[in-house]
Amino acid sequence: MDADSVGRVNEVRPEDVQASFCASVVDQWVRCGVSAAMIAPGSRSTPMALALVAHPDIEVSVFLDERSAAFAGLGWGVATGRPAVILCTSGTAATHFHGAVVESSLSGVPLIVVTADRPPELKDVGAPQTIDQTKLFGDAVRWFHEPGVPTLETRSRWRPMAARIHAASTGTNPGPVHVNLAFREPLVGSDIWRSDADESPTHSTGRLIPGSDIIDEASRRWSNRRGLLIVGRGGPDAEHVEALSTALGWPVLADSRSGAQSVSRAIVHFDSIVRTDDPALRPEVVVRFGEAPSSKALGRFLADESVEQWHVSGRPSPFDPDGRTSREVTVDPNALIDGVLASVMAVDPAWSKTWTSVDSVARARFARLDDVATTLSGPSVARAMVRCLPHGSNLVVSSSMPIRDLEWFAGDCSHLRVHSNRGANGIDGVLATAIGVALATGRTTGVLIGDVAFVHDSSSLAALRSRGIDLRVIVTDNDGGGIFHHLPQRTQLGGDTFETLFGTPHGTDIVAMAAAFGLDAALAGSMTELNTRLGTRGPTVTVVATDRDVDVDEHRRLHASIL
Repeated sequence: MDADSVGRVNEVRPEDVQASFCASVVDQWVRCGVSAAMIAPGSRSTPMALALVAHPDIEVSVFLDERSAAFAGLGWGVATGRPAVILCTSGTAATHFHGAVVESSLSGVPLIVVTADRPPELKDVGAPQTIDQTKLFGDAVRWFHEPGVPTLETRSRWRPMAARIHAASTGTNPGPVHVNLAFREPLVGSDIWRSDADESPTHSTGRLIPGSDIIDEASRRWSNRRGLLIVGRGGPDAEHVEALSTALGWPVLADSRSGAQSVSRAIVHFDSIVRTDDPALRPEVVVRFGEAPSSKALGRFLADESVEQWHVSGRPSPFDPDGRTSREVTVDPNALIDGVLASVMAVDPAWSKTWTSVDSVARARFARLDDVATTLSGPSVARAMVRCLPHGSNLVVSSSMPIRDLEWFAGDCSHLRVHSNRGANGIDGVLATAIGVALATGRTTGVLIGDVAFVHDSSSLAALRSRGIDLRVIVTDNDGGGIFHHLPQRTQLGGDTFETLFGTPHGTDIVAMAAAFGLDAALAGSMTELNTRLGTRGPTVTVVATDRDVDVDEHRRLHASIL
């Protein structure tokens, strides 16, 4: 700071200090690797919104709905591993971020959550659009910070604060960080006092490297035993899975999000296989990597107390819903595999062949769903998406039945990048998440979603046509909650009660709804029409009418076909 600048300190307007604070924070985030911001419009957030728009290295997307903005930011983080900034104004606007914040936390997705707030003098005096935003998201965030109204006296802290926010979001336990920023009117100022960037602070995080004790224990406990590798999102890369599977002679139960379905011993139809309850398939030890597949049947299959179960994850995310996990290990999965490869010993090759032979039968029988004469159903639609999307595309799948149809029946998805919000398993924000993924990657992005989830997130369709992304949305429309037909409620409750509480028919014309947003929307009544629509550049919305009871019967028939 030169002498003339020092002499002008007392002449700086408060609105210029706020603008300079925001410009400094945004510039520091860019230096840390942030390149995207999702903004929901509002007044109190003006200083930060202007700073984000002004920075040449930030890609800004505006969403009318705070929930859409938040889930789009989540999608960006899912696709890139880097946090996006999500920004909203004060009041109830901030509460609509909560669903995405929870998903970000449970899925370990980095996210920088910025809420604008009223200054202290407007708190508890009846000022409009003012609520208590302090620690609004509770323990769901990795760090909460409330620096107060920016002042020149605190300018030396601006960049270190921004660097710490980024580090907390991207560390060994990535997730959301919430910063609540109070701004005073006037809200429009000039960036004339940006803090010095010559000595920009940095934070570094390292890998969680396993010690020799856990390497020795794993080598000893895994060797010469009938075992299974269960690989989900956040597990080792495919090359390491291949190496460990080969060294142990174990099959790999890889879910669609794992990136490991391409390995030579991958069992992609394991949900149907474990329903056979064949004693010849029973393992002695199981090693789970990362997040869990959606299959409840797999949990029942492994419920035997004699099965030794390990869970290995690169972040502190315990997985033991059935109380069966013998060993929780928080290390870099790739590093653990590197450590044990030289010492583990393989089991009899017949063990792996038993699994792969059954999976081959399932692959052949489920492939019949691809025939153009096949009746459209949840399973056949899932297979069509995997078959028709261009190589290297993203595929965002809603929770509830779509992720199950994909995981159980679609087969090898390794040529696609599959994403699904399985941290909290909610159906909210699926379209917005897909928009964030598409914006982050610039790739064709398919969306497999049910009608309830589509209607739930319909506000994300606003301005979709102008976003310049190739988004191909397929809606399986059974006019209600199809997953409940697979649950005990279906048989235990009376027809009217079940339909009111769980069937929840909504009667929405989804094609008309999408068309109202100016989108290319159509109904596909055959496999040929579906294939054509899947080959059409988006944004498109294609509706496939299905029947809940027919889908239940189809699931049972397919599972039974390999018994």
